[in-house]
Amino acid sequence: MNYLKIIFTKNYLNPIVFFLLIFNFAIVKADDIEIKIKGNEYTDDEVVFAIIKEKPVAISDEYLNYLLKSIDNSNLFQNVTVKIENNSYLIEVIEYANIRKITFNNNKRLKDENLLELSNEIKLVNSNPLYINKFITEATKIYQSFGYNNTKISYNTNLDKSSNTIDISFDIIEGDITKINRIYFKGNTVSESNLLSNIKSKTKSLRNIFANNNFKLFTVKNDVRNLINYYKDEGYRDIDIDYQIEYLNTDKVNIYFIINEGKLYNFAQIDILDRDNIVNESVINIINNQINLFLEENIIFSRVKTNKLKKDIATNLKDNGVNFFELRVLEKINQNSVNLLYEINSIEPRYTKQINILGNYRTFDYVIRRELGISEGDSITSSQIDEIERNINSLNLFKSVNIEEKLQNDDTVNLDITVEEMQTGTFSAGVAVGTIDGFSVIAGLDEKNFGGTGRSVKTILNTSNDRKQITLETKNRVSYEDNVDLNLSSTYIEKDFSKSSSYKLNSFQIGTGISYDLASKIRHKISLEYSLKDYIVTNSSTVASQIKKSEGGNVSILLNNIISYNNINSNYNPTDGNAIIYSNSIETPSSSNNGYVRNVFTFKHYKKFDKQILSNQTRIGNIFSLSNNDILTDNKFSLGGRWLRGFDVYGAGPRNSTTSYVGGNNLIVTKFDIQRELFNNSDYPIYLNLFNDYGLVWENKTVPTNSDSDLRASYGIGLKYYSPIGPIGFSWGFPLIDKDYDIKRMFLFSVGNLN
Repeated sequence: MNYLKIIFTKNYLNPIVFFLLIFNFAIVKADDIEIKIKGNEYTDDEVVFAIIKEKPVAISDEYLNYLLKSIDNSNLFQNVTVKIENNSYLIEVIEYANIRKITFNNNKRLKDENLLELSNEIKLVNSNPLYINKFITEATKIYQSFGYNNTKISYNTNLDKSSNTIDISFDIIEGDITKINRIYFKGNTVSESNLLSNIKSKTKSLRNIFANNNFKLFTVKNDVRNLINYYKDEGYRDIDIDYQIEYLNTDKVNIYFIINEGKLYNFAQIDILDRDNIVNESVINIINNQINLFLEENIIFSRVKTNKLKKDIATNLKDNGVNFFELRVLEKINQNSVNLLYEINSIEPRYTKQINILGNYRTFDYVIRRELGISEGDSITSSQIDEIERNINSLNLFKSVNIEEKLQNDDTVNLDITVEEMQTGTFSAGVAVGTIDGFSVIAGLDEKNFGGTGRSVKTILNTSNDRKQITLETKNRVSYEDNVDLNLSSTYIEKDFSKSSSYKLNSFQIGTGISYDLASKIRHKISLEYSLKDYIVTNSSTVASQIKKSEGGNVSILLNNIISYNNINSNYNPTDGNAIIYSNSIETPSSSNNGYVRNVFTFKHYKKFDKQILSNQTRIGNIFSLSNNDILTDNKFSLGGRWLRGFDVYGAGPRNSTTSYVGGNNLIVTKFDIQRELFNNSDYPIYLNLFNDYGLVWENKTVPTNSDSDLRASYGIGLKYYSPIGPIGFSWGFPLIDKDYDIKRMFLFSVGNLN
């Protein structure tokens, strides 16, 4: 026998080989053993060799079997045969037909381009049934994510044997969207309204007419996890929840959450243990006092409260110079109570190995990395991680920021920074009808993350019978150590004061400024504005002498300083926090204007009590002339509109006549609001708002006919609706203290920012 020929296929062992093995024939060995590949037209030899991890050392049936299994399990080929010929292994393959064209039939919800993109993602390039079925599975999941739970996908093929190519046609029966009919809770003592507010699955109702009640199984599974977390936060440590789906027909389901609440646990005792003695006694005493205060305020056990206390203790440690530590929380159960032990352990200094930015599908990596303050290879402390989190949150581009430390084998750490992007572009619009302005429209577009660069671009359009304004602003961060932003703006305004003061004003302004952090939550902005103003007298017999003197083109330069402190939790729908803003403006005198210094203090406070949100906004202002003359009317303070509801803009305060507004050099205005959500468990909440406003303006160099420093007041009721198109506000204001010559506006409607 000159050679040994052994053939293996996928399905059986050659009888000759079996016979030889039984009778213990010697294995043929060779100095140079080749592996040859035959039949691969589209697949490179290197791809096949990459699959083969073990190299041959001899001609053997064991290695031949290994080759067959390795290549067959790769799913690259329709059929595989392995032979031994002339001290070599010969691999013969039959390739899957390459896909020439993919078509889709009857798909409406998902477009062809969406489905083709999916086929590319899963590498559907040939007739391999494994990848075809994977495509069907993933496409079905996508349909289910939109509520199409009855989607059926089948396919047909057309093979061109001459070119070994294939056309695939997918037939899609989308079916109807499955809707949630009712949601039931079984076994709960906790109120149903509280449970509903903690799940994403919704039903439609009159109070929640815009709710998305599409049934999605993965949402229900997430709801179970959310409910478990909610129960644990309420003291139900042993909570167990399951779900059942009742199919009423092909397009309606009932969802049942089966709840076993278990015991309600309370906090019993909380201790702290400094295992390595790295904290001095005074700091331990501070922490113990902190724990005692916590126990006085909290009875029911909660993981959220436990973790918050952990965070507060860690903050105390870091504030007192303890950086390299590990804080563990140990629980001990005693019947219906929980004992906690916060254990402090020292750790060696840690160094970053790799920093990974995750979840930023739109925002460029560098926008986040420039906020870190560290690089790969630098040491990292817990306080630095907290600072990084604050810096990234301060960008106001993300819903959430999570930083996870992953310890590596060499004792370095990888930082995984995961962000959840939020909608950074907002459109706001408002419409109002008043006795002076008539019909007015206000619209604005504000994009805080233009092109994913973190750059802000804002446009504002304000037009009414007596006013037209167009503004363009842009903001770009130029230094990241102190969060320094460069601002550029341009504004064109047309104001018609013919009814109130017998003149019109056209102005164009360009400005530039910088803003930066002075300290945590404290920011300073300084800007310089160059203005061209054109005063047009409409009635020379009644116009003020100051306006008449300034008729025609005027140039002015305005210097602005703003210092603000802000820890309000949301600009969109604030419920907690304070803001203090001081603004100082200086306009240089010229031949056509007197120049002035203007100071304004603004204070905002929000506090939530149970389901009520209380708020107060107060503004105090003063303006004085640099040349001891009267100040132009358009620079003075006014009362009305948003800052004194129930009165029109320029509606309250000193006047020369019913229509001739004068304004004042001093301002005090404050407004109180209490609001409550009308319905729970709503995707688009509605708040009832009660308000009470007070304000006054006074003092003029030239005494007007109706010169007064009397208080004005109003009260009213309003609705705030956070709709799918944005927040919508309705308010009805009623003067409480007024003058006969004041101009009232009872009703106000607005879309956009309601605060």
